[in-house]
Amino acid sequence: MIQSTNFSLFPSDELYSFAKKSVILVEEKKTNVPAVEPFLSNAITRLEEYKSALDREAKNPLIKIRTEKATCQIDAFMALRKQAESASNRKKAGVSDAANTIIDTIRKYGWTIQKLGQKVRLTQLDGLITELNTKHTSQIITIGATELLRELEQAQADYVEADTNVVRSENNSADPTVTETRQPLTESIRQLFQIISLQEVSAPSASVTALISSLNELITTSLATVKATDTRTENAKKTSDGKQVDK
Repeated sequence: MIQSTNFSLFPSDELYSFAKKSVILVEEKKTNVPAVEPFLSNAITRLEEYKSALDREAKNPLIKIRTEKATCQIDAFMALRKQAESASNRKKAGVSDAANTIIDTIRKYGWTIQKLGQKVRLTQLDGLITELNTKHTSQIITIGATELLRELEQAQADYVEADTNVVRSENNSADPTVTETRQPLTESIRQLFQIISLQEVSAPSASVTALISSLNELITTSLATVKATDTRTENAKKTSDGKQVDK
């Protein structure tokens, strides 16, 4: 069985590297595991789309800024959603009811807005923000999400500004972004891993076992590298902040 992989831990470049290495490992064994062919083909296509988005971002700094703002936009939405989920379990009178009202409203516009394309996501978030501000102010206050809603509004505005700048800078602004191509890529790799794991159960062989072993080793080493990088970055930040305070 291929171990569970938290793709969200991978920064953009590292995700591409991990996905590419995964595809290469599977390609080497595909003749012995024919069931993976359509899934491998899909993963290769998604990988190419993701690479194209990365290349465009590298060439145009405004696209990178837009991608960063899209990430902030998604993070702000998720923070609000998680606050509502958490508050729905509160025992204090009125809090869970208020939280469930907010949850129902979020579901109305899309519980997984973060997975939508940029244009649809922008429209749905506009509708959500407007409704929360006009119809559910008291519920937002009750669950302690006023600041989170303001942060979502600001993140939405920042994204719109960044997107406008990109549109002004190039004619091919409709090309998919790194944010948009990331989810399809991770889903294609996840599906590829799933079919390989199922193959181990339905038609076990030495080739499948060897492939799974190689993929698990790749997953372990890749995640360890990412986590180590995060730790070094965090330690460096703490050191830098400490020096600033000392001054």
